[in-house]
Amino acid sequence: MPLTTWSCLEPNVETILAAEANPIARVAAGDVAAIILRQAFPADECRSLVRYLIDQGLMFETGDNRVDENSLDIGHVDRWMQQGLNPAESSRKRIDLGASLGNFGQDKEDFLRRSAEAHELFDRLFAERANPITAIYDCLRRLAPQNRVATAYEPDGRQYGPAIFRIHYGGYTYGPHFDSVRLRESRSGYAVHKYERQMAGVLCVQNSTINAVTAQGIVHRQFWNADVDPKLKEGTFHDYAQEQDIEQVRVELEPGDLYFFNTGLIHEVPGVPGDLPRIVLATFIGYSPDEEEIMVWS
Repeated sequence: MPLTTWSCLEPNVETILAAEANPIARVAAGDVAAIILRQAFPADECRSLVRYLIDQGLMFETGDNRVDENSLDIGHVDRWMQQGLNPAESSRKRIDLGASLGNFGQDKEDFLRRSAEAHELFDRLFAERANPITAIYDCLRRLAPQNRVATAYEPDGRQYGPAIFRIHYGGYTYGPHFDSVRLRESRSGYAVHKYERQMAGVLCVQNSTINAVTAQGIVHRQFWNADVDPKLKEGTFHDYAQEQDIEQVRVELEPGDLYFFNTGLIHEVPGVPGDLPRIVLATFIGYSPDEEEIMVWS
């Protein structure tokens, strides 16, 4: 069934596949704003996972990241609370559990070493419990039935990180931006540089809520280009979007909901400084119409 307006495909894989033969291709082309899968991972497993990460010393318990610092595993803090993302004098902090190509890709050997460590961490964390990373990959495979899905790897076989947990404190905000290995980061030395389109898969693990408002994704119907770039750098994209009457979709998520969208589109996440940190499990996804294999990385 063709879409008459720019909207999202939802609420589950079965319903979407009944309407669209290749949903991921539609997202890659920008024809739809996002794919939203409700309860792709059980909400009770999300709550259990948050408790588990706290007990493992991998995150703070409350939205105030100055609380319970002594309960954290200092080795993990040094490894995962990355310098630059978390300036000591700022309460605007984020813990990343995983290896980010965007943050560490300038040094390939360092990034691949961190990726191997991330695989070891996730293998340990999910050896005996439900694995949300597997849930994301399984959903992607079902939504792209004509493709093969794999964790991104280099020609020598070394893998990238399969996904990354991002734990946001203090109303952490992502202003209007785009993500692209090709156009933004120019990572030409990596295998994923070959892909024409880049997408993201984001699983909501925990919302930060204040006065019944949560921090949710907003996707604008505007691909990055040379005309838009100055607006992003100047912080005037919202004014530009209003002047140009650019459509936008607000993606509302509950714990366990998963969505896929095109990261070449301008997108943002408003910050909400609630009592709990906002937690997501995120991946990037490389797609080209003429490539059988879809690669996924963090």
